[in-house]
Amino acid sequence: MTRLRFDMPDRSCIFTGLALPVQDDSSTAFSKRGCMHIKSKRAVIAEALEDWRSRGLLDPVTAQRLQDDLEQGKVHYSFNAFIITAGIICLCFAAMTFVAANWEEMDRLLRLALVMAALWAAWGAALWAGLRGLHWWHEGLMLLGCGMFGAGIMLVSQIYHIQANAADAVWLWGLGSLLAAVLARGTMTLALTIGLFALWHVMQIDIAARAHDLNLVYLVWWLAGAGLAWWQRNRLAGHLSVLALCLWLLSALATVQSPHAAALMLLAATVSVMSGLLASFSGRRFLHGFEAPILAYAALVLGACAFYLTLSHGAHDRPMPGDDMAHGTLWSVLALLAAPSVVLALLARVRAWTLAYDLAACAGLGIILLLAHVMPRIPLLSEALLLAPFIWITRMGWRLDQRSLRAIGMAGFILALLVVYDKTVGSLIGTSGFYLGAGLILLSGAWVATRLGLKGKGGS
Repeated sequence: MTRLRFDMPDRSCIFTGLALPVQDDSSTAFSKRGCMHIKSKRAVIAEALEDWRSRGLLDPVTAQRLQDDLEQGKVHYSFNAFIITAGIICLCFAAMTFVAANWEEMDRLLRLALVMAALWAAWGAALWAGLRGLHWWHEGLMLLGCGMFGAGIMLVSQIYHIQANAADAVWLWGLGSLLAAVLARGTMTLALTIGLFALWHVMQIDIAARAHDLNLVYLVWWLAGAGLAWWQRNRLAGHLSVLALCLWLLSALATVQSPHAAALMLLAATVSVMSGLLASFSGRRFLHGFEAPILAYAALVLGACAFYLTLSHGAHDRPMPGDDMAHGTLWSVLALLAAPSVVLALLARVRAWTLAYDLAACAGLGIILLLAHVMPRIPLLSEALLLAPFIWITRMGWRLDQRSLRAIGMAGFILALLVVYDKTVGSLIGTSGFYLGAGLILLSGAWVATRLGLKGKGGS
């Protein structure tokens, strides 16, 4: 059976059982159309199919079969779905503000009965919509049911004067939504669950800051949400899970006693995560094609760590033995966190994985950055290495055909140049020398790559 595969940045769209006669320049016409880069992948592929059919490269029967395969089993978010979602959110806010108003003209038990009736009516309507195949009504009504559950928690606390921490109510609401997400497998329900647990964590930040401790319990609930997102192949929940984890990491850096050491550990862990994602790219995609978005988020975290470590050398030049973490212990932790990237790089070389070069570059860059920020400071070395991650991210974006990585790398490189100019070198003549050296090194590397390309495949 012949397989035609369109590899996209986030997801692969596979058409089986069909062979497509495509010439070398067949993608030229539709690639030059004005708004291709802001369209969805489905729209780009559908446009390409229509272009090939209109130019006689694809017969109408095959084009229709490919179009049917593209549309099969996909539920697309439309304007009508947006209106349903917006209306449901308004109803949820209406219920919560109704409870918060504490309307004395209505008996408390009557208010409780009204909210409970609305809760069960929402779930009953969600069941009816699901049986009728009304996907977005089904999703929206499940979200309404979870919203009514939260309003019910607020109302019970209000009626019986339960003096508890507001974060506990949010946690209970998130727990109920998590149960609903497991049983009903709802996209919006799972998104609400992830958001509620993130809100619960934010409400705990002040307590954690006074104790100088991490909210490690949150990671348990985060793993539950992220695991459900992976199981359901829910891309929206996947994005929210990564953003929620980034929020936790930022709060951790803000509350720990040694932020410099925490940034070093985060950098080492991020390098290992990026290596794992590249390894998944090389073989079976264990994250169901979600490696690319997570790789972009990881690149942002890596860049943020590089900026922080470079700019914080004045206040926290290097961790000293008097800190809460001994110097030797820090070395051990960093080695443990960075070890997976080295192991994956060696494994990629032995097994000849397609991204063995990127895995080796990832491990090498991570080790160099860690050594530069742990060892005694060498003038201009940290500043020069601030440019290196963004050059590598940009290069990786071209190798993997990921526009997001290219954008992050180029934007980070420009920002790093501005930071070097404003903060790190200190004098205009020193800044001039730094830029001269960086420019010559980059152009030399580009010239070597050009010559190698001409000797090899004739590319640039």
